Amino acid sequence: MEAVKSYRIPVEAPLDLIESYFKVKEKALETILPHVKFNGKAHLEFKNSDRGKLRDNLLRDWKFSKHYVDSAINSVI
Repeated sequence: MEAVKSYRIPVEAPLDLIESYFKVKEKALETILPHVKFNGKAHLEFKNSDRGKLRDNLLRDWKFSKHYVDSAINSVI
């Protein structure tokens, strides 16, 4: 069994928040996907320092709460 962490986004959330969240999630996926290595199994070679750099990059010009960026990164990983 695997636990999945997520954040609830209220239905009445501003439309620009929802659109921005999915854009940030897409950028996270584009950054993380090349770090997946296949050797019979999928293995992610993405260090904490890489994660920190990605987070800092995604937070540039981000006007909402930081936990949405963290959620996007976590859901991709």
